[in-house]
Amino acid sequence: MTDEKSLNRRQFISQCSAALLALSGGTTLMGCTSQNDADERQLNILNWADYLHPDAIPEFEKRYSCKVVYDTFASNEALMAKLQAGGSRYDIIVPSSYMVKQLHKLDILAALDHERLPGLGNLLPRFRNSAFDPGLKHCVPYTWGTTGIGFSLKQFTASGAIKSSSNLSLPWEIFWDKRFSQRMTLLDDGREVIGMALKLAGHSYNTQDEATIGAARNVLIAQKPLTMCYTSDQVIVELASGDSFLSQVFSGDAYQARRDNDDIRYVIPSNGASIWTDNFCIPKTAPHVDLAYKWINYMLEPAVAAACANFTNYAIANETAWKLVDSSLRNDPNLYPPESVMERCEELGELGPAIFIYDRMWTELKCA
Repeated sequence: MTDEKSLNRRQFISQCSAALLALSGGTTLMGCTSQNDADERQLNILNWADYLHPDAIPEFEKRYSCKVVYDTFASNEALMAKLQAGGSRYDIIVPSSYMVKQLHKLDILAALDHERLPGLGNLLPRFRNSAFDPGLKHCVPYTWGTTGIGFSLKQFTASGAIKSSSNLSLPWEIFWDKRFSQRMTLLDDGREVIGMALKLAGHSYNTQDEATIGAARNVLIAQKPLTMCYTSDQVIVELASGDSFLSQVFSGDAYQARRDNDDIRYVIPSNGASIWTDNFCIPKTAPHVDLAYKWINYMLEPAVAAACANFTNYAIANETAWKLVDSSLRNDPNLYPPESVMERCEELGELGPAIFIYDRMWTELKCA
């Protein structure tokens, strides 16, 4: 696979076209040309920020003679709020594992027709079935990763927080270290932030006991004066610019920050982290279902998926594409953790009524 830093638009298109020809037996597909109404040639996507190769959308638009409208969200709860507030025009949404289950319970997700998704055969075996969506009835896995610690190696070495650059290990407790006061950020995500405090105290990310969650909130209120801000969509900028010495961050975002600032490092906390899978789903109210299926199949194409993985630096759920991902990423244990590390990671689960406890505690923390 060509190194992403040198992967230009011409190379992206060339690789995607070759993959398409191989999959279609030599015939290029033009899926939108039979639709007459201009609005029907539009695909509306609601996704996380910085989550595609920059040329993925332009190439899709060119291939299918259509327009893509791309909106973003900063947390799964923000995604759900947007959908519940009338976001019925989206054709593709990208919730994480636990949110897939929750959205299904709310009857928001369409059942997927696997006959229209030949690219499903490209998925790694572990992603072809899941506890949150058995049989992939409502979602198609895209990427996966961990939520851990991004930091400035220079600042941490100078402060003594890191003794050796060859042994980068940090616990969640580092966010209570006053040496980094007002130079740290936490995610704008209640499940992740409260979960961090729960994990630090030896509890599960999926704890449903109100007193235990309340204790985690209190610990975070005490920590709040050290925090510069809660942000998910600006964490890459904060790390890359050097404004933040320390950030709670999604794995791929830390590596994107490192692309602009080689001083940035990422570690999975020694006391454990959350692990998640982000997935393509089609809402029941999607106005452009045919294009939605074309998008998912497009994103399952090995060359497209690998190009996105090389750009975003997120671990990929696509087995065929994984073989095309840059070897430096494939061999990085913080992106593709070994089993010994995975054992201390925990998938965020669907909480049922306890989600309202988290929402309330998160609001109390933000307002404290």
